[in-house]
Amino acid sequence: MKRHHLTALAIVSLSVCGLASAQDAPAVPQITMGNGANNAIQIEGLARSSDVTSFSQVRVDGDAMSSFRADSTAITFPEVTIERNGWLVLHPVIDGRPNGDMVSGFSYLETGTHSDVTIKIDHPADPGDKFLVMLHGDVDEDKVFDFVFVEDGINVEDTAIFEGTQMIAHVFAVPD
Repeated sequence: MKRHHLTALAIVSLSVCGLASAQDAPAVPQITMGNGANNAIQIEGLARSSDVTSFSQVRVDGDAMSSFRADSTAITFPEVTIERNGWLVLHPVIDGRPNGDMVSGFSYLETGTHSDVTIKIDHPADPGDKFLVMLHGDVDEDKVFDFVFVEDGINVEDTAIFEGTQMIAHVFAVPD
């Protein structure tokens, strides 16, 4: 009888200890998207301009030279507030999910509130196409958008701007 009692007591003790440590473990914070108190992107009232011709790149390789020209789309955000120098960045939404590996366009912003911030996308973007717009900080303050993934595929040199667990970002559909 004593043996069963000690075994039951040991099981209960282990269970209680296990439950206590599971309850004491901090919850994993959930990342959300939206505007913060010091950083914000106004997406209501954004505008689209299409057929904007863009000469965006010239390549020289020895004696050969080529230039890239595309019919592009410009998306204008009515107001953007950023608390440190950085970037307003567009990522495409592919198969219903934002693709953070790809950048569709970006615009440099100095600290403060800006009106009518335009990003050119070097390809057509039709009404209804979806994008993720977000803020990235210019971590090294060189005014060059450093979008280089580290090996784990999560972080970039000019990192996303967060306020707590709130990433300053929105998914939106391109307007007419």
